[in-house]
Amino acid sequence: MNSIPLPMLDQPIDLGVPLPAHEEDPYELVGMVIPGAEGQTEAMAQALIEEFILLGWKEKQLMTLFTSPLYLGTHRIYQEKGAAWVQALIHDVYTQWGLHSSPK
Repeated sequence: MNSIPLPMLDQPIDLGVPLPAHEEDPYELVGMVIPGAEGQTEAMAQALIEEFILLGWKEKQLMTLFTSPLYLGTHRIYQEKGAAWVQALIHDVYTQWGLHSSPK
């Protein structure tokens, strides 16, 4: 399995291996609508892509987060920005993490 050094944790982390939960985490999913400013859509998309990269997802899998209407937030970005923009962002973030493109 690939390992990526995470500067914010000052340690390497293995892809696909979840971090231990914080002891105060209530293990409850909480969703909120937060008013956005210019550029926040792009930042949110990048953060989501990074999260799934850490779970071991490949570029093709990441694209399904945006193309599937089951994922409302990412699908809205896909509709607003278009397939080419999403594919380029996925590729750029994947490259920023020092990973090579993969078909799966």
